[in-house]
Amino acid sequence: MTGTGSSPWRTFTLLAATQFMVVLDAGIVYVALPSIQRQMDFSPAGLAWVMDAYMLAFGGFMLLGGRAADLLGRRRVFLVGLVVFAAASLACGLSTQAWQLVGARAAQGLGAAIVSPAAMALIIELFEGEDRHKALGVFGGIGGLAGATGVLFGGLLTSVGWQWTFLVNVPVILVVLVRSLRVLPSTGHRAEGGLDLVGALTSTGGLCLALYGILRLGGDGWGTGAAAALAGSAALLLAFLARQLLATAPLIPRTLFRVRAVVLGNLANTAVGGLMFGVFFLVTLYLQSVRGYSPLVAALATVPISLALFAGSQLAIRAFGRIRPVAALAGGLLVQAFALADWALVLAPRGNLLTSFVLPGMVWGAGLGASVVAAFVVCTSGLHGPVQGAASGMVSTTLQVGGAVGLAVFSATAARHTETALADGTGPVEAMAAGHALALWAAAVLAVLAIPVVVWARHTRGGRDDAPAAPPAQPRPAADRPTATHAEGDRP
Repeated sequence: MTGTGSSPWRTFTLLAATQFMVVLDAGIVYVALPSIQRQMDFSPAGLAWVMDAYMLAFGGFMLLGGRAADLLGRRRVFLVGLVVFAAASLACGLSTQAWQLVGARAAQGLGAAIVSPAAMALIIELFEGEDRHKALGVFGGIGGLAGATGVLFGGLLTSVGWQWTFLVNVPVILVVLVRSLRVLPSTGHRAEGGLDLVGALTSTGGLCLALYGILRLGGDGWGTGAAAALAGSAALLLAFLARQLLATAPLIPRTLFRVRAVVLGNLANTAVGGLMFGVFFLVTLYLQSVRGYSPLVAALATVPISLALFAGSQLAIRAFGRIRPVAALAGGLLVQAFALADWALVLAPRGNLLTSFVLPGMVWGAGLGASVVAAFVVCTSGLHGPVQGAASGMVSTTLQVGGAVGLAVFSATAARHTETALADGTGPVEAMAAGHALALWAAAVLAVLAIPVVVWARHTRGGRDDAPAAPPAQPRPAADRPTATHAEGDRP
């Protein structure tokens, strides 16, 4: 790749800061929703679109964004995504009507879907071997930390005004944009062929309908809207898969499906996304609905969990030199399973918050942190230039889809068990606590079910023999970093 002589780690800080912002925006608005509803006169159903519009666009356009980075150049696509994200954030903060805010949130999600896979692909290209493992681990850990602290930042900013949950992005992204123009290296290799428009339309439409159906399923059950959306999603995704088998330049290069670690790693990553977004939603709701805490106090109560998540991610990164990333992923899932089961047993409507919430939550957070960073590394190890953007798009997509599924399933589980307990004569607070405990049991089961998938990935050849061959090395100035190819030290 063509470089500027800048330190790769200095460039990495810009990419990581961007990832923090786009993941943060998935949850930062949650605390601001009541204020938005009062000021803009949203209906309860319409208010959900402030969250859903971002998630739909973010998850639905990720594959397209990743492939565009491969074809058009990762630096160029990254910069375009920054402009879209900053402009949409400004539009969100300046919105005066409900439809304006929902539309701006969708545009914000589109910008995130462009930026996130391009940033990850640039990291894969900047680093090799163990440095790549470390960089991807930190990148994944920062994303996990952003998801965990969204409620905290949302509570702080909403106390000033809900508009600042969006406007805060603008100066940060502008600084990143100016610095990126100076130090971000251009892409060394681009994939050949054109953009598969049929594949792009079917995948984007299928993913958007799937996410919409899942989100509606969690709130409304098997109504007409959810069923129709999921049926339409299945039809479009089947058409997408057929297209990938026939197209000369598919949206997802077929070589990726021959790397078992990539396929199985993304399956496990779906579970990790479900655990991260679903459980954090559950515990935040528990603190407000069951414990009766204000949004800000509830956000502060989750700070120890966020710190444990960051610590777990750093421990996993340090361990990559001694253990395989798949082992770290399996270990992180196992820790999560035990912690969630313990959490479900001790969760109570009242009593000592330290023993019934904070301590089991910190153990879970540490396991989640290790899982997030290890999943990122497993899914991208052994990949070279022409498929890096597509692979990065897959990782981000599976994380978002898993998050939507986890959010829908766990919230529906908690709600329905709460209704059953209320019908049996249980008090409201105790019924809600029981519903949340059952949802934590469901999360523990998900973590357990993901472990065999990871173990299967561990018995691959590490992606070395079945990964796509790297392109021939091209002469380049000594100051430039080479395009990241599969190094001997790369192993999932």
